[in-house]
Amino acid sequence: MGETGWAQMTSDFHKRFKGEAAAVLDAILTHDRDGIVMLSVAGDIEFVSQGALAQLLADRGEAAIGSPWRLVWPDADRGAVDMAIVHACRGKNARFESTTRGTDGDRRWWDVVISPVRNASGALTHLVGIATDVTSRKAAQHHDRLRLEEAEREAGFASDVAREMRHRLKNQLAVVGAVAKLLARHTETARDLALKLEEKLFSLARAQDLLTIHRDQPIAAREAIEQVIQASGAGERIEILSIPDVRLPDESIQALALILGELQTNALKYGALCVEGGGIKLSGRPNGECLTLRWQEECPVAVSASAESNGGFQLIRRLGSAGGQQPIIEWQDHGIIVEFHLRTAG
Repeated sequence: MGETGWAQMTSDFHKRFKGEAAAVLDAILTHDRDGIVMLSVAGDIEFVSQGALAQLLADRGEAAIGSPWRLVWPDADRGAVDMAIVHACRGKNARFESTTRGTDGDRRWWDVVISPVRNASGALTHLVGIATDVTSRKAAQHHDRLRLEEAEREAGFASDVAREMRHRLKNQLAVVGAVAKLLARHTETARDLALKLEEKLFSLARAQDLLTIHRDQPIAAREAIEQVIQASGAGERIEILSIPDVRLPDESIQALALILGELQTNALKYGALCVEGGGIKLSGRPNGECLTLRWQEECPVAVSASAESNGGFQLIRRLGSAGGQQPIIEWQDHGIIVEFHLRTAG
């Protein structure tokens, strides 16, 4: 198409549009989903589209005409509205985001653009504001942000768990190594060493079960004692008396499981649990930053002392010392009495 043809078509369009401008403008303002508002240069509302009446000004209606545009928006955003009007009056497009409440009370988010309107001579006559409902986009962004925060929390939790598991594994291996060395010095054959070590590993496994279940905070001393004894199979003959309301850190739980396991094994072989009618009382008392536990066996017949140099008693002496205090092991006619000490948490 030549230049003459193009100019003719453009001219025809302008003529036709001028004749239909009112109808076209009415169709745009009536059916556009955006909220269109015509403002005076002072920022007062002079005209609102049907979209603006239905959504943006649903709680104010046509009564909003003649009132300041800034009053449509929350107090916190009115500074941004004023600044946008100032920029538009200077001939620039301006943008801000804000919210309104619909008649249903739900919050709506708006992306608002204010532009200058000039007459044929170029003089500023009005401002036009176009508010686009971006509530769905904001909701999607909020959802994405929540998902990201949740993913970050999960990643942080996984990292904390991994770090805690490494710490506990190192502690566990250190305990296993110390126990193995101690048993080796008091065991004559490899078979006996394997059996004893297996027994101690079972005790540590019970302690690890406790630590896994109660990962978020240290375990209450009484709960730890009850679960360790219950897992031994001889719990019905061990009476748990008063235990202070204190909590035990990981290393104390491991020591507790090993010491109680050793004491129960000794009682089953030589003490109160190997005879009919025998029983044990276990009590505790606070002792500075430690918990002191007392294991007292009650045998209906006289018992004789076992050799205190064996590996079991050496294990109790090593693991049952805390706060500068050493375990006490006493043999009496009715059975053994052992007091040992565990560090408490916090």
